[in-house]
Amino acid sequence: MHCERYPKHELDRVKLLKELEAVVVHASAEIITSDTSLSPFGADELSSILELVNQLQESAQETDSPHCTCVIGTAIYIYMVQYTLKIHFLTIARFMHYFCRAKYYNFCGLPCARLDADKCVYKEITSFHPLTSSLSFAFDAMLFWAPQAHLDDLRRVWVDKCLNSPRWKDYNAKLMAEWTGITIYSTVMLAVDVSFFAVPNVNISTSQSIGVIATYLSAISITGSLVISVLLVRQNQRYGCESADKAGDFLYSMTDTLFGDKALATVNSLPYAMLMWGMIYFSVALLYNVFKSTTIAMLASVVSGCVVVTIFILWFIWAARELDIFKPVVELILTARRSFLAHFGVHI
Repeated sequence: MHCERYPKHELDRVKLLKELEAVVVHASAEIITSDTSLSPFGADELSSILELVNQLQESAQETDSPHCTCVIGTAIYIYMVQYTLKIHFLTIARFMHYFCRAKYYNFCGLPCARLDADKCVYKEITSFHPLTSSLSFAFDAMLFWAPQAHLDDLRRVWVDKCLNSPRWKDYNAKLMAEWTGITIYSTVMLAVDVSFFAVPNVNISTSQSIGVIATYLSAISITGSLVISVLLVRQNQRYGCESADKAGDFLYSMTDTLFGDKALATVNSLPYAMLMWGMIYFSVALLYNVFKSTTIAMLASVVSGCVVVTIFILWFIWAARELDIFKPVVELILTARRSFLAHFGVHI
């Protein structure tokens, strides 16, 4: 940073350009061959930097040419050369500042150096708190285990309270695509809920009807999903395009709570979970009105269709392991058991 603020033209420009070129080429090769690159720049940014370095090398050869002195005066030539060198050193120092900072954050050259972007160099503290663990498990179950998926993605970006800039941009792009899609689904579902009241079989005046209550709950859940999606998109537009330092400050303020990273992951999963609850409530209302007054043949057809659809959904859940409820339960029980035995001095 000192060389960036106070560039000196006495330094060896050719040597620095070769060093920067080697660093950029190594970072580009790492990004191409690995998904856990520690580079502070993405593939497109590294390509642009490499092109800029090549232009600086060509400019250095033109500046060092002895024919330039014959065209312009010696004093003007020396001033132009010194000014050009300072611009070149400022550019080199600015890029090297990012690479050196990445080496510092990843403990480059030390035995405990971070070799992968998602590797934690500190020992994780696995403490069991009955209140937070129980609430976390309850929220996971109510939100269809969506917070755990968002938490895994967040921990790939926010490792040891350090932010990986390329992963942060990919993470925000993924969130924006998810929330934008949920907004479209929520709008369609809200229109379906409102149109459902126009069905002649649905009597709105009967406020105690299960179908009407479920439809109201579905509309409320869908509206909540729509509102939260819009708010999250707005927040992501404000902080998602920020630099790594400002984004790191934002993540630190959001995760510096009792629940830690889990709080931010839960907030990010609310649109998906509320949309799912809206669909479930609408399914209850629809099935209630179908089963309330229908013939035996129609009832048999609807039940057969519901059974087939339910089997396909459960088959997908089992194949994709989207709702592996037994694993969190087992982990919660084992953690509570270890904490209980450790309280009495028994270690296993």
